[in-house]
Amino acid sequence: MTSTEAREAGISSVALKILAGTSVLCLLYVGRGVLVPITLAAMLGFMMAPLVKKLRGLGLAQAPAAVLTLIVAGLATASVATAILLQVGTMADSMPRYEAHVRAKIATLREVTLGRLAEAQGHADRLIGDLAPPREPTHGSEAGSADSPLALLMRFVSSLWAPLGTAGVVLLVLIFVLLEQDSLRDRLIRLTGGQDVRAATNAFNDAGQRLSRYFASQFSVNLGVAVVIGLLLAAVGVPQAAVWATLAGLLRFIPYVGFPAAAVCAGTFAAAVVPGWELMGATLVVFLVVELVVAHVVEPKLYGHATGLSPFSVVVSAIFWGALWGPVGLLLSTPLTLCLVVAGRHVQALAFLDILFGDTPALTMSQRFYQRCISGDSVELVADARAFLKRKSLAAYCDKIVIPAFEMATADQAQGLISNEQRRLGEQVVVRIFSELAHEPRRTRVARGALLDAPSLGIALRQGRVQTEGRWQGRLDVPAGSVSLCISMAGEQSQLIAELLVRVMRAEGLDARHVTIAELADPPAEARADIVGTVFVVGTDAHHPASRDNQVLDETLAALSQANVVMLLPALQRQEQGDPITTNLMHRTAYSFEEALALVSGARH
Repeated sequence: MTSTEAREAGISSVALKILAGTSVLCLLYVGRGVLVPITLAAMLGFMMAPLVKKLRGLGLAQAPAAVLTLIVAGLATASVATAILLQVGTMADSMPRYEAHVRAKIATLREVTLGRLAEAQGHADRLIGDLAPPREPTHGSEAGSADSPLALLMRFVSSLWAPLGTAGVVLLVLIFVLLEQDSLRDRLIRLTGGQDVRAATNAFNDAGQRLSRYFASQFSVNLGVAVVIGLLLAAVGVPQAAVWATLAGLLRFIPYVGFPAAAVCAGTFAAAVVPGWELMGATLVVFLVVELVVAHVVEPKLYGHATGLSPFSVVVSAIFWGALWGPVGLLLSTPLTLCLVVAGRHVQALAFLDILFGDTPALTMSQRFYQRCISGDSVELVADARAFLKRKSLAAYCDKIVIPAFEMATADQAQGLISNEQRRLGEQVVVRIFSELAHEPRRTRVARGALLDAPSLGIALRQGRVQTEGRWQGRLDVPAGSVSLCISMAGEQSQLIAELLVRVMRAEGLDARHVTIAELADPPAEARADIVGTVFVVGTDAHHPASRDNQVLDETLAALSQANVVMLLPALQRQEQGDPITTNLMHRTAYSFEEALALVSGARH
């Protein structure tokens, strides 16, 4: 297949996917009259499934367990509805007493709003005149006769017919969902999984567990919210607090708009109860405080990653399903999107749904480090690093995040995919990150121009320490065996890894110092060989041929015969370098910063 044919095939595939997606959306919208009750019944079936399973565990068959579950749910619903109706009846009896308060507040609001607008309009009319032509008087027909009692009854019945019909369909489907639960699950597994029963079973189990956890958590939270709001409203003196508490708990199942609507209703009623506005303010404060505590303290700890949805997906799903299916779509938006995310995790063709709406990070931490570096964004990386270091060490941060990111950069650079500007930005970000982590004073941090003067990123990082610690990176009159000497052979990678190793060990309170192989030819005159307890050697990069540096290294290691010698071989160089240490010199090899740190700690103890 030629490149043109492949491009045309790709375009055709994208067009087919767009056409299929559009068809699905049209089907969901056109068939909402049938799909909404079925979907609502299926979600109620998921909510009741744990109770059915427990009853079956007690020895009941599927049919008795399903019927008993429906009876329990019906009795609970009837009990709550009866209690609410009694409260509403009491409230209706009390409404005449609040009529004067309502009239007074309406007059006040009218004076503050409409009165001011009318006054402003009057001033405007006097300034610019009335430019509209005069209207001819019209004589409309008299109002029709009042509706008869039969007509009122028919209108009332017709208004209730649609919701009662929908409720009947939901109940009927729910009964069959509970009675045929096992059979329906087997049919769906066969339909979606084909011959791969294991994969389909994993997908259905994952969706069922996440939905059950979501419904259980949501029900627990909303029940707690209703109880707390009921107690607080009763404490501030709102009559029929149980009604507004129940309304708040029920409407909170509807994302974003349900709970504010309940707060507005309760606040409006509180404004009608007393002459002043204090009770209304207290009611709204109760709703606001409870929602803030629940949304930002309780739910994050209780939910965690129980649903697997990102906050972005919850907002988008509420908008999408609300526009598609109305209030019922808004109510079911989170469970439906959760099912789509689970499908994306188990079906390769739908993987984009998990990437868009799931809570799994789209980039790994090393990919995120690399992307932010070539973009020149250090703020997020510093925050990520500090959060990581609260749980783990700097050695683990370098091993798991920094070195894999450098591997990506090395591979892209070898293919010519990184521009000079991106490399410069990346180096600046790396210097800034490690300067922040080391708490180097801002006046001593490496400036942007210094990166151009330094031969490599590793040397630029070292300059930031040298400006504070001095040329020899610390005092030379130190106890014997207390210094870990990190020698970098020729090459930018070697110098960078050696400098990172120094920072890793210094983060653990060890005295580590970085010298290049070229600097070993001119050691300080006052330096003593016995202060070096461990020598780390970072090998030459692959593109740097063996040279006299190996001889200088052998002479140095011979002069430091009392020190432990360790060859550091991180993943970044593992496939690109040889061992610069002579074979007749006994030494150990560390394959990560954590291993190197462990060798030093073990030698000290």
